Amino acid sequence: MKELLQVKNLCFAYDEKPILKQINVSICRGERIAVMGSNGAGKSTFFLNLNGVLQPDSGEILLEGKTLKKKDFKELHRRVGFVFQDADSQIIASNVKAEISFGPMNLGLSKEEVRNRVAAAIEYMELSRLADRAPQYLSGGEKKRVSIADILAMETDVLIFDEPMAALDPVNAQNVESILKRLHGDGKTLLIATHDVDFAYRYADRILVFSDGEIIADSTPQEVFHRKEILERAHLKAPAVMTVWEALEQKGFVKKGTGYPVTAEELVEKLSVEI
Repeated sequence: MKELLQVKNLCFAYDEKPILKQINVSICRGERIAVMGSNGAGKSTFFLNLNGVLQPDSGEILLEGKTLKKKDFKELHRRVGFVFQDADSQIIASNVKAEISFGPMNLGLSKEEVRNRVAAAIEYMELSRLADRAPQYLSGGEKKRVSIADILAMETDVLIFDEPMAALDPVNAQNVESILKRLHGDGKTLLIATHDVDFAYRYADRILVFSDGEIIADSTPQEVFHRKEILERAHLKAPAVMTVWEALEQKGFVKKGTGYPVTAEELVEKLSVEI
């Protein structure tokens, strides 16, 4: 896959307190990356550096191989969109249509281009019936769809999500997961901060684990969740499907080395073959 973003030796501090320490990571176009770690591990600060809201104290961020200088961070902000955990902190306009148009208008685009982008984002997120509604009166799931439409209208290459399913009921959480799958299928690069190990296991191609401002693991979900020292250090647990499968292996109900199921459906299917 083609490398889109590269971070080299990035350090960042708040009031001289180190938050990010020598971060090195590459992000390729089209990846689905889960970003995990306990609260305060540095995930949100990493995201804000990635999309240009914050600027590193030292180190480099490269966009498609080009090292970004201070004057280039507006381009980074345009290419990397951030969907916040709390939709209310992102939504500012009086109605949905105006809210989605805010970002494209700030890019200095023509009125026609802004209209086209807003219409496309509204259609993509199925918000037509809500276009003239005031965002503050929408449900949590509807607000989340509006906040995603905000970023889609910017036509960013990378979408960052901070706990996208937080505070949503199971139906709306499943709807958001379906949206994430669709975005990836349409070629978007996704970075998703989550504490949900089951979601990360079944969805991500790759997991970055943060602890105390450092990346302590960067690998596939199966590799990460098999490393007990990483799970302990980051205060994570193994996914339920993996735990159940390992218990079945230990009891001799299934053969070892036949591969781990990723979803509950895969678990049932493999059991129907094994037993």
